[in-house]
Amino acid sequence: MYIRLFHKTNSRSQRILWLLEELQLDYEVVFCDANIPTQELAPLQSNHPPIKFPTVQIFHDDLTEVITLSETAAIADYLSHQLNALGISLLSGQEAHLYFYWKNFAEATFMPDLALKQIFAQIVARTPLPVRLVSKFLKFGFDRGYLNHALQQHLLMINEHLKSHPYLAGNHFSIADLLLWFPLLACTQASTEFSSLQNIQCYLQQIQSRPAFHSAIKKGQWSAVEFKSYWSKAW
Repeated sequence: MYIRLFHKTNSRSQRILWLLEELQLDYEVVFCDANIPTQELAPLQSNHPPIKFPTVQIFHDDLTEVITLSETAAIADYLSHQLNALGISLLSGQEAHLYFYWKNFAEATFMPDLALKQIFAQIVARTPLPVRLVSKFLKFGFDRGYLNHALQQHLLMINEHLKSHPYLAGNHFSIADLLLWFPLLACTQASTEFSSLQNIQCYLQQIQSRPAFHSAIKKGQWSAVEFKSYWSKAW
């Protein structure tokens, strides 16, 4: 199996790069931050519109079958299933429900709420100066009325869970940990309110100490400074 990953630096596609390192797969990274040759995107545009990041092209052993797949969770599930690794097969029956809950919580609940913080911040930044106060009040109202409380509850729930679990699904690192890493790091980097949650801090230190994580950070050209700056502006 050979993988081509279409990747943007400091984005959610970093998680797929990390997964490829964990699974020790043969892959190449196509950086899509700047203009890239049209011929690179042509297979995606014809077979799998619209283009999203991450997107992977999966070439099986005979190189005749090519699968194009996007959506982080879908890519993670597919590769985990194909290789029988980092998924449900690792876990006991008692851990399975934790795996399914946290894996889906990361993408269906946590990440959308976090993305809304950034969307409203971008609306404020792009609103013409004469009427920017209107968009600031809109952001303030939505933050106070829903988002801040929702994100705080997410973080407190995660912190409490990690008090008695080394990983999200129990005793084994899994896809659930890999998917939750991005929104969890974004929140703790962006707001000092969350930096005091010790269970989360210890957990992040633990999963970020994995050799595959360090390899992925280097290959994905990750910038901790730029990542923190980007998400801090959402608060």
